Amino acid sequence: MLFDARIHPETPACRLSRRRVERLHASMRTILARAIEAGGSSVQDYRDADGDPGDFQFEHKVYDRTGEPCVVCGTPIRMTRVGGRSSHFCPKCQKKPRAR
Repeated sequence: MLFDARIHPETPACRLSRRRVERLHASMRTILARAIEAGGSSVQDYRDADGDPGDFQFEHKVYDRTGEPCVVCGTPIRMTRVGGRSSHFCPKCQKKPRAR
């Protein structure tokens, strides 16, 4: 969702402009709908209530693609930790926020 909205994962929420919040909200709605339609993401051992794996992991643009080329610009995908969790991003498409 952050990739789709072109927001770096280390950007503090309080630094997002109204336009960027609206773009993120639109990305969230679109991507969640697509993920539900695809049955979720079976990256490790996820299965739905019927025991079937999901297929949304085949649509991931940056998640778990560290080192692979960005689908938009070809820059290698990077991974960082935010709040103890991995977050994958394209350093060119998702510019890191400048320090204040």
